[in-house]
Amino acid sequence: MIRTKTTTGVLVGIIGVLVLILVINLTSYKNTHERKDIILHRFNKMDVDRLNEMVQRHKNGKGDYLMLIPPIIDGGYWIHDVHSNGREVTWTIDSTRDVMSSEHGKQVYKCKRISMDETKDFYVYTLNQCDNKGEESIAIFSLLKEDVWLR
Repeated sequence: MIRTKTTTGVLVGIIGVLVLILVINLTSYKNTHERKDIILHRFNKMDVDRLNEMVQRHKNGKGDYLMLIPPIIDGGYWIHDVHSNGREVTWTIDSTRDVMSSEHGKQVYKCKRISMDETKDFYVYTLNQCDNKGEESIAIFSLLKEDVWLR
């Protein structure tokens, strides 16, 4: 009888520990899974939120990385690689896949600041304090709000 109670107690303890580990893994997976969206191509509300998160992380001195692949209008893709180490943003625009582009190649911007400005119709992402650009602000990427909400 005592052995049965001891065995039952040990089994209940093991099951309790396993359930606790499972709960911790599921909740931490959800948090890391949400942060792992680094390739943005839908440009819906979730992608805009993720892009805004990157802007905020940079302002807080934390690094981040995103790859933006906007929809094709005419020609090929223009891929945007955005790296932040919390102090500097490197934004690379690769148009080599677009054979119709007049700007064939890669453009690289290294800047100290990035911001998102919201107008009536657009979300506009702007780079400031860029190398070799002086005080010029560069509106590097914009999204039409109407398109964001339709996706």
